[in-house]
Amino acid sequence: MEIKLLHKDLKAALELVGRISAKHVTLPVLQCVRLEAKGEQITLQATNLEITIEIPLPGDVVEDGVIAIPSQTFLQSIQFIDQTNLTLRTEDQVLQIETATSNTSIKLFSAEEFPMLQQVTDLDTNLQGSQFASGIKSVAFAASQTSIKPELGSVYIQQKKEHSLTFVATDSFRLMERTVSQKNVTLPDGFMIPYKNALELARICESKGGDPLFGVDENQCALRFQDGTYVSTRLVTGSFPDYEQIIPKEYVTYATLLKADLQQACKKTNIFLNKFRQVTFVVESDALTVSSQNNDVGHTTDTVKAMVEGEELTLSFNQQYVVDPLLHISTDSLKLNFAGIGRPMVMQGINDSNTRYLVMPMNK
Repeated sequence: MEIKLLHKDLKAALELVGRISAKHVTLPVLQCVRLEAKGEQITLQATNLEITIEIPLPGDVVEDGVIAIPSQTFLQSIQFIDQTNLTLRTEDQVLQIETATSNTSIKLFSAEEFPMLQQVTDLDTNLQGSQFASGIKSVAFAASQTSIKPELGSVYIQQKKEHSLTFVATDSFRLMERTVSQKNVTLPDGFMIPYKNALELARICESKGGDPLFGVDENQCALRFQDGTYVSTRLVTGSFPDYEQIIPKEYVTYATLLKADLQQACKKTNIFLNKFRQVTFVVESDALTVSSQNNDVGHTTDTVKAMVEGEELTLSFNQQYVVDPLLHISTDSLKLNFAGIGRPMVMQGINDSNTRYLVMPMNK
């Protein structure tokens, strides 16, 4: 194989795929990227069997060929080249990277060991890429970090109403739901993407920009961007929890306050959290009192002005679970909806019906 291409094009592509190729005990070739030159096309491909990406590269093909090259070694070598033009050619299972001032040799893996990858064929829906990425990033933090229940370690995507998509994630202690605009998208059934894969899709959407084509089948969800870049992820099998059943229909107390005030109070209580990261909310007639105590460190109490309707009550939460959603609520004011002692709190931005967050209280 021999190809000529621009340094900036190869570097950008390798930076995009570098996070996907990974070390694998039984399939060492997965730490490689697959580079194929055929006719007038140059294609870079990487997979970890969870997520796959394929990027077309502009350049000139002098001699056809296909190679598998360790991605991190390849990327690091390219990053330290300061020449505009590159020539890549192979000699006896070694890749030669040649410029006007340098030559680098990298040993190759057998390209035949690289897995054959099936693509989603029906990519016929235009997706608003920035909105799709925003929906994923707004909820993924609430997914479970363990793989015991794969459905809880996923981002669930469904269509609850026309011209929109709804993203949901939960670890059974908290739940985040976000609805974003998606014009002309029709999704017959919901599907689940492993949360790490979902975040990778969001990263690629933000990197590539534009509105990709979108498709989903029984096993995969895929996007194809305007420059030809293709990315797909496996789907989680099973059923996502019927979370609407756990969202309270009635509340006993409502507290409206500034998001910045709650964030500031939690910065202080964070110093005095115990090993359970417990923070206590006391909702009174015109205020929310936030406190934490650590027997080895001390105690703090902070009172935040709030408009309160309903009865007074006291609940304790994992503070991290209270703080995490604040980054993804765009409004300056919050409404905290309390269903009662031992029951969930639902957090929403004022005049924002597209985002809601549920968190369960801690047992004292």
